[in-house]
Amino acid sequence: MAQTVAEPAASTASQSGPRLTISTDKVDFGEVDDSGPVHTTVTITNEGDEVLEIGNISVTCGCTAGEVGTKTLQPGESTELTVNFDARNRAGQQHGKRVTIDSNDPTGAKSIEVDVWVLPRVVVEPGIASFGQVVQGEAKTVILSVKGMTSDFEVLSASIDREDAFSVRLLEPKVSDREHPRTGETIEVGESLIEVHMSDQARVGRIDGGLRLETNDPNSPVKNIRVTAVVAGDIAAEPTRVSLAALTPGEKFEETFKLVSARGIPFQVKKATLVTSTMSTLDRDQIEVSYAPIPKPEDENEKAEVGYFVTVKGVATDSMRIIQGSIVVLTDAEGQRVVRTPITGVVRAQSAAADQNQGR
Repeated sequence: MAQTVAEPAASTASQSGPRLTISTDKVDFGEVDDSGPVHTTVTITNEGDEVLEIGNISVTCGCTAGEVGTKTLQPGESTELTVNFDARNRAGQQHGKRVTIDSNDPTGAKSIEVDVWVLPRVVVEPGIASFGQVVQGEAKTVILSVKGMTSDFEVLSASIDREDAFSVRLLEPKVSDREHPRTGETIEVGESLIEVHMSDQARVGRIDGGLRLETNDPNSPVKNIRVTAVVAGDIAAEPTRVSLAALTPGEKFEETFKLVSARGIPFQVKKATLVTSTMSTLDRDQIEVSYAPIPKPEDENEKAEVGYFVTVKGVATDSMRIIQGSIVVLTDAEGQRVVRTPITGVVRAQSAAADQNQGR
């Protein structure tokens, strides 16, 4: 990799003690593609009359790293510092990149500025195959556009590591326009379309996968793309959590929420219970969880909801203090045997002064 190296940093007047000098205070990698790391070397010399101890070598970001051959230099000795720049996942002019060398030189640390312009040879739009939130049982497809830098560019193969949830299909390549990343001119390039399909059998929860694309560009033969989706259960609580707010000891409470199938698929509730780690068994027994099917509407034109009313009721005790846990409902629904709904509340004990006032 060719690079422009600036003139050596100007030397200062002779001084006693260690003195660190560098062969250049600027490294210019020029234009590089985004396929991987590039590197060059800078010479460090001890031009003082005492031993130079090189300390920490720090960088401004994770894209640059400095490695030095040896950290102890006798007067007149030199060593090589390797300056690396990882161009992957970067594009355009990179600003403010710097390597700083600490030592026992009394004049202070020395810095090397790193200049580079990264050319993204292969661009994927959108950059992440995100399905967003999908209701359980629904299938969905995302199309990715992959463009290179030449008219004969194409994606040769596509594979995905979560075949339990996703499948991928490579569509016919074509020639289309692309703006040159550096000059801004319109160029004709090869474009491949990638169809990523999410199965209607995908499990409930967050799903993260990786899509691997192999191309005919020798400078960027592999492109890795993230694939994400959040599958929401068909059965969902309305509202999504039970909030008991602030209670006082002896106060009765009752809250009801619905469990409804978004697609109107009938299901049966087998059991509903409160699960919590913030209360004793005795306090938990003061809270009752019951359920009943949502009745059909009297008006035949009104859409019927398929699901259950779930009711939480009880009496607050002084020892409860914090109510935090989940209402756990067991169902016979395929792929969603357990439905959890958060429950929160607090029991505030009355002060002694308040008790005395109430007794008057």
